[in-house]
Amino acid sequence: MKYFQQIWHWLALLFVYLFIVVYALAFPSDIGWALFIFATLVVLTEIFSLIGALQNIQFRAQSYLIVHVGETVPVQIKMKKRRGKLLWLANLKLFSPQYLETFNYLFYHGQQKQLLVTWKVRTRGSVKKQTIHLVGSDLFGWFKKEAANQFTVNWLVLSPIHLLSKQAAYFFQKSLSSTSQNFGEHSFKIKKFRPYQPGDRLGQVDWKISSKQQELILREYEQKEPSKTILLFYGANSPYFEELLSLFYSLWQELSAQEVQFILLGQQVKNQMRITEEDFAMVEPLEQEVEIPDFGQKQVIILIPEANLQPTTLRPVQVYDYPQLLQRLKE
Repeated sequence: MKYFQQIWHWLALLFVYLFIVVYALAFPSDIGWALFIFATLVVLTEIFSLIGALQNIQFRAQSYLIVHVGETVPVQIKMKKRRGKLLWLANLKLFSPQYLETFNYLFYHGQQKQLLVTWKVRTRGSVKKQTIHLVGSDLFGWFKKEAANQFTVNWLVLSPIHLLSKQAAYFFQKSLSSTSQNFGEHSFKIKKFRPYQPGDRLGQVDWKISSKQQELILREYEQKEPSKTILLFYGANSPYFEELLSLFYSLWQELSAQEVQFILLGQQVKNQMRITEEDFAMVEPLEQEVEIPDFGQKQVIILIPEANLQPTTLRPVQVYDYPQLLQRLKE
């Protein structure tokens, strides 16, 4: 329909122009020649205003960006034409469903522009392409051409920070402190004997050996090394998957400096034991039940979306389902 409409516009413009040319030749006068010159300028403007393909316009934005679902993020995009390409547009309109702004330019001929757009982040994942729609038209808006130009980015969209992230961090910190309060104390097993050094505790001096050696000798005990607690996200398919992932990601942010090992069980995770922002952006629900590995004597805390989705474990572990955990955090 648009194609036939533009043909009719061209035919109408051609008919009017030919009529003015015939009138100027048949009835020579100042008015006739003025109309002829004016009509010629209009036709030339209409023709030149559509020179060049919209695909000759290219866009570029910051290559790496980390954002969260629900955020409104300002993004700067550079626009210019490709080298060696001819381009001249009387009107140029730019827009995208992903951005809140629309841009309009008069007599655009390829000059570099800085577009400051507002990106409303709606979906978690990895964004590799962005699309901007272009509409070029003549001076009067009779003739139009459209294109959709893409440009490459590497943007990660992560889960939003959970509203109860602080409460959850405090809740699990209490559990961590109760299991690690005795770590760092010496055992009764002697590791080695060594000469006394200034600053050592006299309580560790072995007086019997010291009297024989004629110098102070210290008993050095083996130290109990702290053992990391494992906080495991079990990504079973559930309506609570995204909410639990948001809480787990918030804990990862809050407790990353603690003696906690985070494990992310789900589809499309590169390394479940050493998770990154990209894993949080890409993880999808598990397609089938996965058996939890044996982590030995380590304390294991498993977060599951729902109580009826509890996985199989080889040892007793602590398990919190999302509705239960949410209720405890609100108490």
